[in-house]
Amino acid sequence: MASNPINTTRKRRALKPRHTPYWATVRRGVHVGLHKSETGGTWRARATGPDGKYRYAVLGDLDSLNYEEAEDKAREFADLAAKTERPDYLVRDAVRDYVSDLRVRNGEASARDVEQRLSIHALPELGNVKIIDLRTLQLKRWRDSLVRHSGDPEDMRRSQDGANRLLSMLKAALNLAFRSGIAPSDGEWRRVPTFRDVGAARKLFLTPSQAQALLTETRGAFRELVRGAILTGARYGELCGAKVRDLDTKGGTLHLRGKTGPRDCYLSGEALTFFRAMARGKLPDAPLLMKEDGTHWAKSQQHRPMQRAVRAAKLPQECVFYSLRHYHISRALLAGVPAQVVADNSGTSIRMLEKHYGKFMATDRRRMMDQVAL
Repeated sequence: MASNPINTTRKRRALKPRHTPYWATVRRGVHVGLHKSETGGTWRARATGPDGKYRYAVLGDLDSLNYEEAEDKAREFADLAAKTERPDYLVRDAVRDYVSDLRVRNGEASARDVEQRLSIHALPELGNVKIIDLRTLQLKRWRDSLVRHSGDPEDMRRSQDGANRLLSMLKAALNLAFRSGIAPSDGEWRRVPTFRDVGAARKLFLTPSQAQALLTETRGAFRELVRGAILTGARYGELCGAKVRDLDTKGGTLHLRGKTGPRDCYLSGEALTFFRAMARGKLPDAPLLMKEDGTHWAKSQQHRPMQRAVRAAKLPQECVFYSLRHYHISRALLAGVPAQVVADNSGTSIRMLEKHYGKFMATDRRRMMDQVAL
């Protein structure tokens, strides 16, 4: 039998840092290892699963376990790996079972939301991967692919926040498989972190005078785009995709298509008058809001004119096009529009309103409670 390079402190100190662990045999098909780095080390386990392939796990830091304890944990891991019931269990199977579990515990709405989001954003890339073959680097690359690099810091922050939510959903599905004894270890996805400090509530809310100052510093087609955002609270992509046929002048609605699906946005009298003017003389399939040359606004084309207008209006540097959506929603809540109506009209949820606009909702509640008197 080969000598054991990691079973004493003296031997471990003599080892050079390297990318691959130093392994020692515990028993046939089971190994305990030490991954030596410049700053310390971690204990690892390697065990043969039912399909004959190795399973791997991180057992703990070098300073937190001695060799005998690491050996014991490696045996425990090997026993668990040997009991894996479904070596061919796929990520899509884990998502399906998690959705079924959510439906029982939290209800249909919660289950449907998770199912739709993971079906769109996770399963096309990861759905056919066996859980036992999932690797940390693979999951990190998927997480990073969800981040938009548009040059707009706020847009990037929001996409990182969305990536965090999707990662948490996927981890919850994988953790259920691990707790059910289907996955031999949770180490691969446990090592994938979320993006830090990207889920904070938006802090910049324009005042009416600031919104007017911004409008004053815009011209032409971009001014129309800004006004449309202020009047509807719609996202940039939703406004760009709106066609003349989407405007229902009788019903007073504008049909929008965005990341939360299609919806009918109910328009104020001012907004309806504005969009009627925008639609006048255009064909049904023409963009409702178009550039001076008659073409569609494309991805990220709002950034530069927005930055120029913000500087000219002497507004805070963090003011971006998405701030117009914040402005519309906050003004609607302050005006006493019911939160559910605001959420439906702007394509969001009550939970997101409470997270990002809680102070405006609190003001509205106080105003309503003032109406209760003896």
